[in-house]
Amino acid sequence: MRTWTGGMALALLSVASVAAAQDGPKCKAVHADLVEDFSTQGCEPPSTACFLGEVDGNHGLRGTTRFDSDSGAAGPPTSPGFISYSGKFEYFTDRGTLIMRETGLAHPANGSQDDGVTAAFQRVVEGTDDWEGATGYLFVTGFNIGGHVVTKVTGTLCRP
Repeated sequence: MRTWTGGMALALLSVASVAAAQDGPKCKAVHADLVEDFSTQGCEPPSTACFLGEVDGNHGLRGTTRFDSDSGAAGPPTSPGFISYSGKFEYFTDRGTLIMRETGLAHPANGSQDDGVTAAFQRVVEGTDDWEGATGYLFVTGFNIGGHVVTKVTGTLCRP
């Protein structure tokens, strides 16, 4: 009888775990191509300069983007030319808007060996419509090529 009770408890825990997983967030691995251009129009006030772009990815991450930096600092002295920055990054999709906090490093395009490199981390802070209640993170890496910031986006997005 004791073995049956223990086995039954284990079975109930397994069923509860499966039910919780089905009711919990649905997470998807995301990958996308992102191309951005510097702009002085279409920025969110009070910003007078921003980056506007287009994203083409899976799981609904297709549309336009806007990045408004709100802080920045010089990189470490042992990596001259690099800057660190942070700001609001928005993905405008057919499913709604996904609002991120982006923190990254960049080396402006200036003809050096590190010409135009960029690497950033984005964390979901808010969403509208289908993105409401979303959580997750994205990594953005790439280069400034011919005046366009061309990057790859990878990470995980979860919806309730």
